[in-house]
Amino acid sequence: MNAKDIFIGPLLRRAQQDLVVICLATFMPINLKFSVREWGKDDWLGHDDTPVPIQVSANLFFYFGRVTPIERGRPFPVRTLLEYSIGVLDADENADYAPFETIVATDGMGLAYGENKLPTFFLQSPAQKLNVMYGSCRKMHDEQGGRSDALFKGDALIAANFGDLDKRPAILCLGGDQIYADDVDPVAMKEILALAKRIEGADAEKLPIAAPLPGVGGRKDFVTKYAQFTSGESDNHLVTFAEYLAMYGLMWNVNNWSAPFGALYSFTSTLGNVRRLLANIPTYMIFDDHDITDDWNLCVKWQKEVYSRLLGRRIIANGLMAYWLAQGYGNDPDLYGDKTLFDIADRIRDRHRQYERVELLFWSMRDWEFHTPTYPFIYFLDTRTKRGMKDGQRGSDEGAPAYLKSPDSWSTTKKKLDALLKRQNRNWPLVLVAAAPVFGFKMIEELQNAVSAVAGPYFLDLESWSANRRHLLLFLNLMADRDVVILSGDVHYAFTSTMKTVVYDDRTLREMIKWLPSGTTLPRTPSGASPTYEPLWSARFLQLTSSALKNYASNTFTRIPANLTTPDTATILTEDGRTLSGDAESDGFAIVEWDLAEGRKVVVRKAKEEVKPGRLFRQRVNDIYNSRYVGEHNLGVASFQDRTVTNYFYTVNGREQERTWNFANRSTWD
Repeated sequence: MNAKDIFIGPLLRRAQQDLVVICLATFMPINLKFSVREWGKDDWLGHDDTPVPIQVSANLFFYFGRVTPIERGRPFPVRTLLEYSIGVLDADENADYAPFETIVATDGMGLAYGENKLPTFFLQSPAQKLNVMYGSCRKMHDEQGGRSDALFKGDALIAANFGDLDKRPAILCLGGDQIYADDVDPVAMKEILALAKRIEGADAEKLPIAAPLPGVGGRKDFVTKYAQFTSGESDNHLVTFAEYLAMYGLMWNVNNWSAPFGALYSFTSTLGNVRRLLANIPTYMIFDDHDITDDWNLCVKWQKEVYSRLLGRRIIANGLMAYWLAQGYGNDPDLYGDKTLFDIADRIRDRHRQYERVELLFWSMRDWEFHTPTYPFIYFLDTRTKRGMKDGQRGSDEGAPAYLKSPDSWSTTKKKLDALLKRQNRNWPLVLVAAAPVFGFKMIEELQNAVSAVAGPYFLDLESWSANRRHLLLFLNLMADRDVVILSGDVHYAFTSTMKTVVYDDRTLREMIKWLPSGTTLPRTPSGASPTYEPLWSARFLQLTSSALKNYASNTFTRIPANLTTPDTATILTEDGRTLSGDAESDGFAIVEWDLAEGRKVVVRKAKEEVKPGRLFRQRVNDIYNSRYVGEHNLGVASFQDRTVTNYFYTVNGREQERTWNFANRSTWD
């Protein structure tokens, strides 16, 4: 095995005390042995010498090493630097680790830090500080947000803190748009077509339609007509399974480029750093739309029209199949089990004989959500494949924004979260990854809602959490009285925001309780025959948004937030649908109203029975408690320790906008 045999990898994926997952994809079949030991030691602590090979073609094989401890009852140590190697097995099952060590030492800038001979990582000690890097939206040809790839900064951070486990990040969380399947640079597309041809060999994919597949620059009309796609930048949209895989090969391994230092130099010049980073930190990933196509499952109309087209079904399945191999499976292999893994591997290998079976498998797959084996755990939400529709009617809402998660899927998610939270000290927050911010900039979202009402939801990709108020209220009810941190991306700028919500006993809540997912328990249930309009519970949220690793907020609406400030008042949603500005007081509410006679705003005291409150929201953004707007390419770095959260953004200028929050300090949210 040499460097040219490797398609992608090594990628370090899920890592916990009883399992370490390492992915390596090669252009030829190789008998491999994956091994883990303490850094600098000779004796191996764990092996996997029978990794399941997933054959894509005669020319491409994916191997997932699932390394477990040799001695039962002796798990991999925590807070200890570990290293791994990949051996090549001979006919007698003897492992030769020398070829991999040569690759680590000599391939480009190398795959290890300092004088080390192997990639390293460590496992966080439970209930000790957890350092997390997070980011999203990595489009190789963007330069408007800066010429640098912010993921490169993650490599620099580990290089600077290689042996300092208090400062070295333990995991990397990627929240969506790891590739842009619909928006591909022409230079990259030429590379993709050549690499895809190498992957396919003699088994080129036969599309389910008679029309020929256009080449570079000619695919927009093709995917619009035959797949009903709605992307506005689809001249080079990926179509075949091999093309999707080739894109991952270009995103993660500079060796797959025939001429890496040409027109896309700002991207390819640091690919060696990115590859080293992904080899040295457990990485967890979830899709957003561009991993498959822009507007993916935006609404009922989109989903119906795409699924009704043979080419639409094929492309979505190809994108999900490539995602599962490159991103999904390594997040948590236990979600699938060996039987399911073998079935998927067989269907991928034999897809040309019966492609409809593969399409059905990946269109119907629902096990995309997962959690990290850390403390606190971080739960990744699937807001793409489990969408629900307004009023629960899957067949309606032609063109209207979907629930990002259906009530049924929330029921499953809530049960998983409840089980996980029982094992976590209540002082620690619940941490979620949601591709799009749950709490964005209110002014932007209101403008988007207004414009999309005229131009349609596709115009601005209208799929924020606020686009469907009922869905947002469902989410808030399910979070109940928790302290919640949300890691997000998507919007192509970075910011932080604190949000407090208070739930009151009103008719809307009483009605909503009827359609909460089964098994849902609330901190307090309304009593009596009539609403009391008394507060029942409150929850506090910290929204951390890092975007983009390499993309730019080119839309006018997304450049506004740099000038936004925190309002002086809270927002009150009333039982009868009014939106008021004001604050709660001990005996009622202080409501801000416009006095026509005086021509100015005045504060009017009102009783709770007059206001009929349902929800009170107070969001802080761009204030003394929160980071300012960051428009350059950025990588988020967050630390969790008990009730304290620290965050900063790593840009080309270094560390920016560092802030610390403590959930014990209520003034940050009030």
